[in-house]
Amino acid sequence: MENYTAKFKHIAPTFIYVAFGTTIATLLFRWVFTINSEILPIKEDIFNIWLPLILPWIPITIWLRPKLRILKFKDPDRLSMLYQMIAWGTMVAMMIISNGYLKTATGKLVELNSIEQSTNLDTRFLKLKKIELNRELGSAHTDFRASGKYNQYLNFDSYFVYPFTAKDSNGKYKYWYGVKINDQISNKIEPEEKERKYQAFFQQAIKNFEVYKFSEPDYFEVLPHSDDREGFLNAVMHQEQFVSSEPIIIEPKDGLYSSRNGKKFEWIFGSFGIGFSVFLFALIFPKYHAPEHKRQLKGIKPQSDDLIDMLKFLIPKDEHYATSIILDLNILIFLLMIFSGVHIISPNGLELLEWGANRRAETTGGDWWRLISSMFLHGGIMHLFLNIYGLVIAALFIEPIFGRTKYFILYFVSGICGSLASIYWYENTISVGASGAIFGLYGAILGLLLTSAFPKDGKKGILMFIGPYVGINLLFGLTGGIDNAAHIGGLISGAVLGIILYVSDKNTQANRVDG
Repeated sequence: MENYTAKFKHIAPTFIYVAFGTTIATLLFRWVFTINSEILPIKEDIFNIWLPLILPWIPITIWLRPKLRILKFKDPDRLSMLYQMIAWGTMVAMMIISNGYLKTATGKLVELNSIEQSTNLDTRFLKLKKIELNRELGSAHTDFRASGKYNQYLNFDSYFVYPFTAKDSNGKYKYWYGVKINDQISNKIEPEEKERKYQAFFQQAIKNFEVYKFSEPDYFEVLPHSDDREGFLNAVMHQEQFVSSEPIIIEPKDGLYSSRNGKKFEWIFGSFGIGFSVFLFALIFPKYHAPEHKRQLKGIKPQSDDLIDMLKFLIPKDEHYATSIILDLNILIFLLMIFSGVHIISPNGLELLEWGANRRAETTGGDWWRLISSMFLHGGIMHLFLNIYGLVIAALFIEPIFGRTKYFILYFVSGICGSLASIYWYENTISVGASGAIFGLYGAILGLLLTSAFPKDGKKGILMFIGPYVGINLLFGLTGGIDNAAHIGGLISGAVLGIILYVSDKNTQANRVDG
């Protein structure tokens, strides 16, 4: 029991500080910058889902993870991660619930006979006794997004709107009633079948919207920055000549306003209590590492830390200088995209084109810069992670051989060739990602296996290591939803250019020796 007390005193307070500190800091940031004022136009989905899923890993890694070293495990990395996962799950639940509570608890309710009574609608929730809509100016917009682990699903989100009859001083419609209708189909079926299913869905959605009971909901929400608001605004702009300069979307909500908070507040602490109890129970089983505890109390840090070493890979230096710069640019641009409102999991085509995606019509129409800009864009966070993994593995073999300058040349030329192959092969495919350039690096590795760049006795191991990565990715490309033309274009150009750069470098060195 004495050892358990030592473990509890050393680890439990940090767990509490990390859990509540991160949650409170997130809520304060959201309140100050997006609710009390709209200084930052961050979409609600970021706070409701993605920030809770990602942010906890930062304080867990910095503060809680080192404390866990006083626990002795047979498999330190795997079991230490289990304790971190318990903390992460606790914090995710707390943050999702607390953000939901902040949204509903801080929103003001305004009761109006009709929307005409509103002169300056500064509220989150509405009660309307009378709903008067102009049913002649209905409009719709559909968003198409892939989802699932391998983009196996295709989601239809159709946004239907009618303007309220009230007009602004310019005789245009400011308030719009929005209803969202959605469906999901397989993304692996033929394009013709997708089109048929979509048309059937959309026709049924129109019928559902036309018979919708617009006056039935107990209350309505004035939509803030969110993916749904953007979808409704896209529908509104189909009637652009009738729309005021700052349209407001009003969406019906399910249930009663009085029950909107439910038991969210209690469950903030309830979720913490459950997670904390599981964590404390789990502390019973590992042994106590007294020497490590003493070192930590003295402030002595461990000589090596695999995670810290991995994060240091983002700092440009030594034999990964160029790779670190490329990684940092990809991550930075992805973060800028997300905080500007681009969907973190599955951006749609319009969002990607606005940021510089590659497509034949735009690129050959004069936007040749898209051949390069598309190399730094990604179609969601999983796409980014997969490319980071592929880039780091390839770079470990390639950058030490070529050095910074030739490595940059190889990377960018392969990426451009991949982009050119994409617009040559596909007429209407929107292409993004560093995979063309990354496949160029793997192509260079395969090409260099024909030279003396690698030790003879190590070539078979290298081929067995990278061959499956290349082959599996090309096979997945045949299933659809992946730009295989960019992969193949990058692979071939990388192999050819890699051999040319290596041979020319060897010839230059030989001439210097002869000279």
